[in-house]
Amino acid sequence: MLVTTLVALAVSSRPACADITTVENVAAPIVRINVRSGDVSIRTWDRPNVEIDGDAGLSIVHRRIGQPTEQPPILIPQTRGAGRSGPLVLAPESFVVSTIPQGPRDAIVIRSTPQSQPGPVVVKVPGDAVFVFAFAHGGNLDVRDYRGGTFVGFTNGGRISMQNVGGTIFAQTGSGALDVADSATDRLRARSLRGNITFQRCRVRQIEASSVEGSIVYDEGSFEPGLARFESTSGDVAIGSQSAAEFGAHVSGDGRVYTNFQRGARITGGGADASAVVAGGGPVVTATSQSGNVYLFDGSLRARDRLPSWQPPIATLAHPMQRTPSEPLANPVARPVDVRPSAERVPATPRAAPRRPPPARREPRPRRPVEPHERAATSRR
Repeated sequence: MLVTTLVALAVSSRPACADITTVENVAAPIVRINVRSGDVSIRTWDRPNVEIDGDAGLSIVHRRIGQPTEQPPILIPQTRGAGRSGPLVLAPESFVVSTIPQGPRDAIVIRSTPQSQPGPVVVKVPGDAVFVFAFAHGGNLDVRDYRGGTFVGFTNGGRISMQNVGGTIFAQTGSGALDVADSATDRLRARSLRGNITFQRCRVRQIEASSVEGSIVYDEGSFEPGLARFESTSGDVAIGSQSAAEFGAHVSGDGRVYTNFQRGARITGGGADASAVVAGGGPVVTATSQSGNVYLFDGSLRARDRLPSWQPPIATLAHPMQRTPSEPLANPVARPVDVRPSAERVPATPRAAPRRPPPARREPRPRRPVEPHERAATSRR
């Protein structure tokens, strides 16, 4: 996607086939990973090298490219999937990458080939890598300690886990969970078709998070001045802050807005619309859900573990891969309300109906012998 917009100056190496391949002496490179199956892990180190540990059938190409003056935005394509109530759609959108300086640059492209075997791929990138793109089609994507530039990551059926990341982040899942922990980002865009999205102990300047069927939880975090927007179509949204903030919440379905601030807040409204000013006010944070609930709080969500109404977002935070209790099953089975689930009964073996014996044959009654005088009378007639 990105490589096609750049001008290739020279090809410095051919596709390599090795269990561990190292591309040395690359300054602030661009790294692009596209793996058909298997998990992808991205690690950062202080060496000017890119190391790839994976199947020998992977294609690894090192190019020297020319970065244009103006970097066109990346087009995020439309994504479709099947949901509980019908087809789901993530609309296309564009994402601007502003961390790639102009001029010649090293680009390392790692791709699956028809000869590649499914399996994990571990890629170590320099800490100053200006752009990292990763697409794990059917596996999980795990990113640690990347803070040098822009990261764009996708997965269809797996989950995305990110820890201690920074800079500019775009992350998208299909049905898997998306979890970001212990991170400080300038710009973060997270979206999912059916998965839950969780943020733990994060500090963000600009954040947009959305899920169609999943829930969103932002726990023990803080906000710096900038855009902060969280939205779910049918899941719950729970947003907490450790610092000053001004919350605005809205639900448009059968849900409601719950508030619980242990350090105090100025709360107005209730029911389907509410706002809360924490510590005198700060960055504006909006949270909306069409058919779920919205939860506003301070500190840690786990401190509300004894509140019955707060169990759904607490369960989402503890188990992001699982659906929260407030969400229905993907294929609910109709069951009469007065029937309790019990052990399955083995059906009785059908037996043939017993045959009835034929009716007893009646013997003819014995005839009375005819007397001689009766025979004479009969013959005269």
